[in-house]
Amino acid sequence: FLLRDLNGAEVGDLVLAEPASKGRNPAADLDAVLGDPFAPKSFSLIAIHKYGIRDRFPDRVIKEAEKVAKLDLGDDREDLTHLPIVAIDPEDARDHDDAIWAEHDEAPDNAGGYKAVVAIADVSFYVRPGSELDREARKRGNSVYFPDRVVPMLPEELSAGICSLKEGVDRAAMACHLQIDSGGNLKSFRFTRAKVRLAANIAYEDAQAAIDGEKDRVDPELVETALKPLWDCWKVLLAARESREPLDLDLPERRVQLDEKGRIMSVAPRERLDAHRLVEDYMIAANVAAAKALEKKKAPVMYRIHEVPDREKLSGLKDYLASLDIPFTLGQVIRPSTFNAVIERTPEDSREEVMIQILRSQMQARYGGEPLGHFGLALGSYAHFTSPIRRYADLIVHRSLVNVYKLGPGGLPAEDANEIEAVGELISGLERRAMEAERDTIDRYVAAYLADQVGQIVRAKITGVQPFGFFATVEDLGGDGLVLAKTLGREYFRYDEKTQALIGDDSGDTYKPGMKLELKLVEADPVSGALRFELPEGSYGGDANDRGHRGRPKGKGGKAGNAGNRGGKKRRDRGKPKPKPKGGPKGRARNK
Repeated sequence: FLLRDLNGAEVGDLVLAEPASKGRNPAADLDAVLGDPFAPKSFSLIAIHKYGIRDRFPDRVIKEAEKVAKLDLGDDREDLTHLPIVAIDPEDARDHDDAIWAEHDEAPDNAGGYKAVVAIADVSFYVRPGSELDREARKRGNSVYFPDRVVPMLPEELSAGICSLKEGVDRAAMACHLQIDSGGNLKSFRFTRAKVRLAANIAYEDAQAAIDGEKDRVDPELVETALKPLWDCWKVLLAARESREPLDLDLPERRVQLDEKGRIMSVAPRERLDAHRLVEDYMIAANVAAAKALEKKKAPVMYRIHEVPDREKLSGLKDYLASLDIPFTLGQVIRPSTFNAVIERTPEDSREEVMIQILRSQMQARYGGEPLGHFGLALGSYAHFTSPIRRYADLIVHRSLVNVYKLGPGGLPAEDANEIEAVGELISGLERRAMEAERDTIDRYVAAYLADQVGQIVRAKITGVQPFGFFATVEDLGGDGLVLAKTLGREYFRYDEKTQALIGDDSGDTYKPGMKLELKLVEADPVSGALRFELPEGSYGGDANDRGHRGRPKGKGGKAGNAGNRGGKKRRDRGKPKPKPKGGPKGRARNK
């Protein structure tokens, strides 16, 4: 395209443009100058514009947010300000939409049990159905999290302001009151609109350190009155979780750390602590209670649905596991525990890759109005209730609870109740878009981090194999890169579909998922996030100048494709690589 007006843009700048005309000399109008495409701050901007993410709020939405932020809490809320309730979040969290409290239950009929409160920001009090804020939130569907910025679902006046649960400040909350028996099961539950005042906002690392005995990380009195009771109650919740045997895929999540100027300091797996699991289990308990409360009242529910894997995906998983001599029977009733047993039978050095393949065999979680259950969590009734600041689905659940418990204004209108399926489909698509944008941005940061290492040897692991080559990720860092089959040396490599492997016809050299090897990094493009690898010189047969040439396949039997040879015709160029496989170990634990 020919830009009709540069508007101050210079050669090499990253710009946002819209096509203005077609034909032999197509033109475009420049909408915005984004600056240096290799600057870290540009990586998320590329994703924002690529995926059409709404990153600016219209003035009318901002004005409405400023107005509703002044609403009085009223006198009809349950007063929970006396409880030492705490929020446990990431150290750099800007919005705090959940807080928790627990203590031993003294009720005679609940020996060994607990009482708990999961307090969630009362967003439905401020964001009313049909309002400007509501319409904008529905268009966004969720907040989007990048290493350098957050694109919130709600304006900051709400998301980081009046709705956010902060230490020492009275806030409006939707309180889920739980009675938990000694086995970790929900004995009873109720929902109220409440007023809370957090005793503290605590980072995950500080909460964990305090429980582990480190002093000076959390006030000692708060450790005794808040954290220790929370951990005691969590032990029974954990026991209940383990008894139902949900899918246990403890895969690392990449964390990009930036300095004060937005430059990359490190890219490393995020450590998962008991503090993370504790918060997750309290959130799951509240989500289950919300779904069951609405079901009991025969009210509309926006369920979080995760269906049983389909047979086609399971068949592919079976073939992959067979290549590792791990038995997997398709005829059995598939439960989450089925996959957990596979993981237990897997040798330690192959376990992470097997977990990745199991994850890829799962169905995409989604939102909808039918009670189809959550396979991964091994739960029959499940909804998202605990993050209404950042997820529209949770806001719908809050509104339905407002109706059934007669909690005042902000309930779910009949027209919205009738559109549960349509809204569920909409926000499911917006969630997938956000995940892709977040993943692409992380890949750009990884590519930028590795750009100075082009030409060097890196430790990598094969994550996927196709007839045209294989994908590999840098160990402990992430970022998928491609190794083309035509760069593997002189001999012909055929693709075996059952074992998902490339096999050399002469040497028998095999490349399959999970293999660890050393690769030469030959390209790292921060703008696209693409990485490209080759085998180091001398690590394959033949002369380096012969790479890309293939001998004729020897006609070996079995169900197999080949690396670029079709119908017996010799081809040196396999064409453009196919898109890299999706569904790796990405995403947040709280988004289950």
